[in-house]
Amino acid sequence: MQTPTEAADPDVTDPVPAPVAAHRGPLRRVLMSGWLPVALLWVATTAALWFFEVPPATTIVFTLYLALGIALPGTLWWRFFHRSGGFFVADVAAGLALGYIGEVFVYIGARAIGLPLLVLAWPVGTVAAFLLVPSLRRFWRPAADAPVPPLLWRWCLTLIAGMTLLWSFKFYRLYGLRYPYNSTPDTDSTFHLALVGEAKHHMPMMVPWITDEPLWYHWFVYPEMAASSWVTGIEPQVLLLRLSMLPMLMAFAVLVAVLARKVTGGWWSGVAASVLTLFVLSPNPYQWVTWEFYTNLAFSTLEDGSSLRLTVWSGPTQTFGALLMLPLMIVLVDRLREWRDARGWVFFAVLLAGVMGAKATYLPLLFCGLLLVLGAELLFHRTLHRGALIGLGITFGALVFSQVVLFGGTSQGTELKPFFTLVTGALGTSTGYAVGEVTSRMAVLAVLLFFCWVCIWAGLAGLLRRRLPEPAVVTMIGIGLAGAGATILTGQSGDSQRFFIEAARPYLSVAAVVGLYSLLPAGRLTARRAWALVGFVVLGMAVTQAVQVTGRGDVPNIGNTGSYAALTRDIVLPYAALAVVAVLVAVGLRLARKGMAVALVVALLAGYGINTSFQNYYKILWDSTHVGWKNVVKGEVIVSDGVLEAGRWLRDHSDPDDLVATNAHCQRWNKDCTDLHFSMTAYSERRMLLEGWGFTTTAHVEAARLKTWVGYVPYWRPEILADNDAVFTNPSPQTVGLLRDRYGVRWLFVDESQNNVSPQLSAFATERYRSGVAVVYELPSA
Repeated sequence: MQTPTEAADPDVTDPVPAPVAAHRGPLRRVLMSGWLPVALLWVATTAALWFFEVPPATTIVFTLYLALGIALPGTLWWRFFHRSGGFFVADVAAGLALGYIGEVFVYIGARAIGLPLLVLAWPVGTVAAFLLVPSLRRFWRPAADAPVPPLLWRWCLTLIAGMTLLWSFKFYRLYGLRYPYNSTPDTDSTFHLALVGEAKHHMPMMVPWITDEPLWYHWFVYPEMAASSWVTGIEPQVLLLRLSMLPMLMAFAVLVAVLARKVTGGWWSGVAASVLTLFVLSPNPYQWVTWEFYTNLAFSTLEDGSSLRLTVWSGPTQTFGALLMLPLMIVLVDRLREWRDARGWVFFAVLLAGVMGAKATYLPLLFCGLLLVLGAELLFHRTLHRGALIGLGITFGALVFSQVVLFGGTSQGTELKPFFTLVTGALGTSTGYAVGEVTSRMAVLAVLLFFCWVCIWAGLAGLLRRRLPEPAVVTMIGIGLAGAGATILTGQSGDSQRFFIEAARPYLSVAAVVGLYSLLPAGRLTARRAWALVGFVVLGMAVTQAVQVTGRGDVPNIGNTGSYAALTRDIVLPYAALAVVAVLVAVGLRLARKGMAVALVVALLAGYGINTSFQNYYKILWDSTHVGWKNVVKGEVIVSDGVLEAGRWLRDHSDPDDLVATNAHCQRWNKDCTDLHFSMTAYSERRMLLEGWGFTTTAHVEAARLKTWVGYVPYWRPEILADNDAVFTNPSPQTVGLLRDRYGVRWLFVDESQNNVSPQLSAFATERYRSGVAVVYELPSA
């Protein structure tokens, strides 16, 4: 059985806190309590949400359901299955993830039989079982031998969680909850809101914005928000755009730290892993700014799989999957160390089932990671690692099931397209350097990308100084290699191949921290060593900003540089300067015979990347103070005036099985007409005969076939489009009757700003509600 990195030598563990005197004043007890940072974080979160138009009463209701309906049952079952002496914060964070899985599975069954509130059987049944069954009562408390996190560790993790809240301001200020401030989100948000509405009223789910399209997708996050909406009465829009992602982000930050601490045994490694995962990004040595699309979404100059970009809110499936994967990895660490545990493998399978439907990227990466363990153990130790073999078998079964049942055997348009990520990335697009996909220029971008990844995960070098790392670390390396490879070698019309490196990022980061741990003498992080590392991080930030200041201010392109050779020079030299400084520092430290030379260089390179996060946060502050802290309207109109109100009226006055027709198909993006119109479905929570047709499996397949973007795919059933639009452009008893009798349409949901509505429509359908440019009509009965 293999043990944590330090477990064999008690001298290399973090110092054990001295016992606190039993007799201390109440103020000191409060200050030393682990509840104080949690309470302050909750108060700050509630105040921030209130500022962004979520009343405190709503936040309290959501918190109560989150705590009692999700985290409490999840924590109890986590302790029952895991039984590894976890401390309270770790149990609750992992229990929250497990609680989500239980909630989703119970809700799916409850919704399928038409009793959505039966989801409450999950917390009520769990609490009853753990109260009434004597052998289960002990799980109400942490294990007696559970470690107690140092106070500094608790405050550091609270600060990191607070930084995720501050990051969310970037999203909140642009995504309002009422018109006109809700009019310019991205199309992803209305896409996800439409699927939450579908999950509220139907199970199994279908694509709601077109007819007869199966939902081959990772959809588990939508039942989660649907269940929360049913129980709390909170509008799906508020959950999606304000509440639901916050606890997922914060628990994610904590569980990364828990996983790192489990592998190394050192508390400081958990904080370092969380910081590395969230804040060390691709270095950006340029003074000029990339295309606004990328800066608004916080995509780095070169792809880094950042866990903190706007897609953590506008792409909730990734956020949900990222959270659920972490307790699975925590359990896997134990199973790889001791494979003889049937209950543990059952628990692994349960967690895997949750991850399976949360995000499609994780199971293939985990499969590759376990496969690397098998290969490495055979190669270096001439043994067959049984734990890895069992995990691989379970993962393979789940992978096959998900591909057949959840994804319909489709690839969602993902195909082998080497360097597609570089072609669509911020640097290649903003400068025009990727135009034509010339091999030599793609190679230059690939080298720069590799340099960025070295800066982020330089700590992996420490693993070269030891024998083969334990299987859990090898698994993480395998996940990282697979994620990086898939990101570089594949492409998808919606650019979703980037999620592979984003999914792998936490595990590369934990492995890099394990490597850094090996670079420190005896693995100990004393105050002196910590300050030295921080100093080199700051030095790295200063070097990056110095390179920026001395560089050009305007975006280089073929027009202002005159040739691709000159453009290459302007793109490469700033990164070359960072590399030269790192080499000079490494040589200087080696000549000075510093014992931590490699660790200090790792810190310097991390500083290059932390500077990107620092400037991202500065941009939030600058934009907020100069443009507005909230209710900022920016970009193409996606939700028309009155759609929210009219949609909710239609929801409240129709049956969930009623079919609706709309004239709104064209969603403007960069003055082009795209098929990504979902707002009518999103706010009405009703299925449409045909609204948009993008972001479906068929659309992605068609985009790959036509070699175009998914937003530009023509509708593949033109007869339905013609029948649908005839009602609005040429209303008559025949066109109305066709929609009603052949397709089963009962309602019309009109956006008059689309300019394709006949003034005669009201003669053939009854107007029921009007708000702004949105009008609801009811079709006459046959």
